[in-house]
Amino acid sequence: MSAGVGGSAGIDESTGIPEELRSLGRLFRRTDPTPDRAISAAYGAARRLVRERDSVGVLEPLGDSALRCRAVEESSDVAEESSGAAEVRTLSFAAPGRLVELELRPARQGMFLARGIVLSRAGQPSPAGAVIVRHGQGECRGELDDCGGFAVPGVPAGPICLRLHTRRADGLVTHRTGSDWFVC
Repeated sequence: MSAGVGGSAGIDESTGIPEELRSLGRLFRRTDPTPDRAISAAYGAARRLVRERDSVGVLEPLGDSALRCRAVEESSDVAEESSGAAEVRTLSFAAPGRLVELELRPARQGMFLARGIVLSRAGQPSPAGAVIVRHGQGECRGELDDCGGFAVPGVPAGPICLRLHTRRADGLVTHRTGSDWFVC
């Protein structure tokens, strides 16, 4: 199909959805309709996701030792044998006013220990708070110590998301930041 000057042929101007997809949607709704309860649950989940993303700052990735190692391996002509030892992965994140250094250390089969430190941009320890590692089965949590250090045991291998919640002395959460999902 060719598009005219005023718009694309077959595309609904109000939604931007091509006619083929609209007709496929009508077919699905007619032959296998989605239960109202499932639609309500999906809209509720989307609202919670949008609300959560609006209230959470972003932990921007600064560095990842896995990416550096992969780049070195790809540029090397010499094939090296793996030592068989479990590799420690180090990641760095930046949040508004904070730096997070994270180390993922294999603990036992399929599990990791996540530990690290949270510093202010001036290099001072972060105030009280918690580091939360979200994963497919739920989440693991570690409290920040007086020096900004944390340890989160029992992190399963697979996709994870890092969250940082800092608190004032009175316990009120002052900052919530989170990373995108990545695989450990």
